[in-house]
Amino acid sequence: MLLLTICFNGYSQSEQQVKQELEKRGINTQEEILSELRKRGMSEDDARRQARLYGLDYDEYIRKYISKNEEPASLESIQKIGKDTLNYNSDRKDTIITTLKRSKTEISKDSLVYFGYNIFNNNPFANEQALVGNIDPGYLIGPGDELRVYLWGEAEFQFEGKVDINGNLFIPNVGQVFVAGTSYEGLNVRMKEFLSKFYSGLKKDPPKIFLDVSLTKLRPIRIVVMGESKNPGSHLINSFATTLNSLYVSGGIQTSGSLRDIKVFRNNRFISNVDLYDYLVKGALREDLRLMNNDVIFIPTRMNAIRLKGEVNKPAIYELKDNEGLLDIIGFAGGLKPTAFTKTVTVKRIRATNNRSNGSSFDREIVSVNYDSLLRNGINFKLQDGDEVTFGEVLDKYDNLVTIAGSVFRPGDYQLNNDLKIRELINSAGGIRPNTYLDKIDVFRKDRNGELKFLSFSLSEIMADVNSSQNIVLQADDSLKVYNNEELKSLETVSIEGFLSEPKTILWRKDLSLYDLIFMSANVEDLEYRNRILTSRADLLRYQQGKLEYQVIPFNLDEVLDKKFNAVLKPKDRVILYSKDITETLDKYVFVKGAVKNEGKYLLTDSMTVEDLIIQSGGFLKKSYRESVTVSRENFDFTGNKIAFNTDVDLDLNYLLGASKKSSSNYILQDNDQISVSYIPGSSDQRAVQLTGEIKFPGTYYLESKSEKLSEVTERAGGLSPNVYLAGARLYRNGVQLAFDFQKALGEQNEKFDIILQNADSIYFPESIYTVKVEGEVANPSLQKYLENKTVRSYVKNAGGKTKQGDKVYLTNPNGFTRKIGFLSNPKVLDGSVITVSAKPPKEPRDNGKFLENFGTIAAIVSSTLTTIVLVQSIK
Repeated sequence: MLLLTICFNGYSQSEQQVKQELEKRGINTQEEILSELRKRGMSEDDARRQARLYGLDYDEYIRKYISKNEEPASLESIQKIGKDTLNYNSDRKDTIITTLKRSKTEISKDSLVYFGYNIFNNNPFANEQALVGNIDPGYLIGPGDELRVYLWGEAEFQFEGKVDINGNLFIPNVGQVFVAGTSYEGLNVRMKEFLSKFYSGLKKDPPKIFLDVSLTKLRPIRIVVMGESKNPGSHLINSFATTLNSLYVSGGIQTSGSLRDIKVFRNNRFISNVDLYDYLVKGALREDLRLMNNDVIFIPTRMNAIRLKGEVNKPAIYELKDNEGLLDIIGFAGGLKPTAFTKTVTVKRIRATNNRSNGSSFDREIVSVNYDSLLRNGINFKLQDGDEVTFGEVLDKYDNLVTIAGSVFRPGDYQLNNDLKIRELINSAGGIRPNTYLDKIDVFRKDRNGELKFLSFSLSEIMADVNSSQNIVLQADDSLKVYNNEELKSLETVSIEGFLSEPKTILWRKDLSLYDLIFMSANVEDLEYRNRILTSRADLLRYQQGKLEYQVIPFNLDEVLDKKFNAVLKPKDRVILYSKDITETLDKYVFVKGAVKNEGKYLLTDSMTVEDLIIQSGGFLKKSYRESVTVSRENFDFTGNKIAFNTDVDLDLNYLLGASKKSSSNYILQDNDQISVSYIPGSSDQRAVQLTGEIKFPGTYYLESKSEKLSEVTERAGGLSPNVYLAGARLYRNGVQLAFDFQKALGEQNEKFDIILQNADSIYFPESIYTVKVEGEVANPSLQKYLENKTVRSYVKNAGGKTKQGDKVYLTNPNGFTRKIGFLSNPKVLDGSVITVSAKPPKEPRDNGKFLENFGTIAAIVSSTLTTIVLVQSIK
């Protein structure tokens, strides 16, 4: 098929059909194939390029059918739909798969919508079968593409033509040129080489004739969309289309279809599956590959339908995979609202058919889940088809809140401490402002029936005398109002607060609109401000006559700024604007550590690469490994113990140094990525050990290798002094003495007891100290003179023996090893040893009163029993 243009009777043929066509023409050897190509002005490279357009391999075909190295594999009919195959019927080429029963779109009784399906509502492919966008420079020209050739200068010529089925473009008065398999980037060069034979001005320097070649129409490819598609069947799309484009072309997916496991098949083989939740939640679709002619996209039915409602950011009906649970569905829903109550989550469930009890009349149940406990323990609660998950709302109640408003410097909510009084609250609020009305302060309080009452006091009396009876103790939910002189004359003001440089209060006037207040108070024309403000929600708080609470009227800020919505303000109206950081992270950072000049945290910029971050951190160190770095990225899948993904990213040094404009790695950093730059393998800081005491040349010695031993360093230091007391030598590592037998390692030169030194090790070789220390539960803990061949019990006896609390005896030798001295054991003591007598554990006190009480009870029982026996015998 890829060998001869005469074989291309369609856009796709099997190798067997090509083989039959070649045999029909009497072409059986490679030489005959080359001869036929030469007749048509084609080389083997041209044939290979054209073969790639149809997904075939020129050299593989020659090996299988011409060189006879192996027999062609038989094409078997595939009868089942599996993970890697699609059900094809060999006797019907047009039938891809039997039509599946389509379920109608269900309207939820509680207005929940199926998550994700609305992305197909605005379909760019609804009225056209193919869209042409920017053309990839690597796009390969093929039959069906339409080209426009334009010459201007000394000679003018314009022509539009279609590449024929043989891959040639026929140009009037010039001839035909083979362009199939040429990249769009190289098309201009190829046409210039061909036309320069007829227009010499193209080759002159400077040129007298100029050339432009462009694509006016791309060849279409045919794909098949089957399963739960709104418009299943065969469709024509452009050759740049991807799996997602094909779903749009077919009108989208029915709610009975799955968004999680869309399969793509090519030549009867499974090649990829697409999870649209990655696209909907993360904005990424890694498996969205470019389609080829006759690819099949299969949309299976939904795996399940999980209803999520309540205090979540996106209530909807979701679909979960087998390894996903409650934590995953919360992630798909954009997380919980701040008002969500997480200690008890209600799951309404229909029991699975295999778990239904024959004796039960009901097959529904409610499961209560502690979401906080799941997060702490890293457990993902398993959900099943038909579950309805509801997150309730926390109570709108504070148990230690008091509020002050009006003419104070810092009005607002405050914590209710023990015995908090009116004057203390005013002082906490910064005190009263100038021009404050001093004859009145109101305290609003709810009684036992929940009705709002208010008490009025003299503010001047409270501020003058801390012990005034007017200075009452406040209760939870109390609200205080301090007035100023102007406010009493006219309360006709409106205010705006929230995501602003500062809150603003202005005088109300007739016909003052919501748009006017926002435009004069917020810097809405600043692009950075518009990027950070929450435009989907703002609140208008309207004062209600006779009530303390304001009426909350939410509105869309975008609609106000676009003048699609407006409202006339009333006196005392308050407008609150919010920042986007209530739902998303605005300031994002990445971190770099290891072999760079400046480790730390850096602001994440748009399309930031690893190379960009290394430049910002000051660049590499001398010992930096510059081939690749490791990127650790957070994993939000709580189904297992994996908390991060580690990826090795190759570095593009040309891009880092500015020699190329784009990094070859194409790895874009995300928020909170941790980048680790390694040191060159084998490189490390110098390691040093300290030798002191009775050694020929004491001092600091740098290790020559990572495996250098104590005996080797000692030898480099000139060896031990004749006066050394080897049994008392000590090795300190990280400030702690290491129990180590120097006598066997250096005295007896036993390699088995030698030790590999580490950085900062300290070795001390002492002289004999001629003392033994006795401590613990002895009559006289002391430091005694060392006597050769003297035993442990002798030293204990010289210390006055054990006290009444004395228990076991332990001997610690100078090398750090400790042993317990048994009843029959009495070893000799070395110079510098320490003998320790431990204390007996305390005994539990004996309760004599309890014993007498129990004894008296037992005696009474025995006496009563004997009396009974005597009476029985007397009766007999």
